[in-house]
Amino acid sequence: MTMPLRRCILTVALLWGAPLAAQTASVPKPEIFLRVPQDGAVVSATFEVVFGLRNYGIAPAGVKLSNTGHFHILIDREAPAIGEVIPADPSHRHYGAGQIETQLTLTPGKHTLRVVLGDADHRVISRELTSAPITITVRAP
Repeated sequence: MTMPLRRCILTVALLWGAPLAAQTASVPKPEIFLRVPQDGAVVSATFEVVFGLRNYGIAPAGVKLSNTGHFHILIDREAPAIGEVIPADPSHRHYGAGQIETQLTLTPGKHTLRVVLGDADHRVISRELTSAPITITVRAP
């Protein structure tokens, strides 16, 4: 028997004998967060915001692809319930073009920020795709 054939048979035997759980990859949970700013940051009135997302995809609003959505920033607000439409107002900012970063301008003082992934119709997808809130302080000019 040749070496390449022996390796092939050995590989098949190892895979055949492996438990089923080892042969199928588990799907990791999605995770959403703010990369920038960090919790407790002190920022100027206009500051950079960078969204973070793992194990899920980004698609613009209106595009219906499974396991995708687009970002929304909630300023000093709780997230709507799963399946509810995220309002469009100064406290609920939409990034429906698929943006992964932006700049915000806020009034001086403490603010709470939370990022939520919405589906093609701006509906809250799940609690796993709603970040924990962070608190920032905007410096007075």
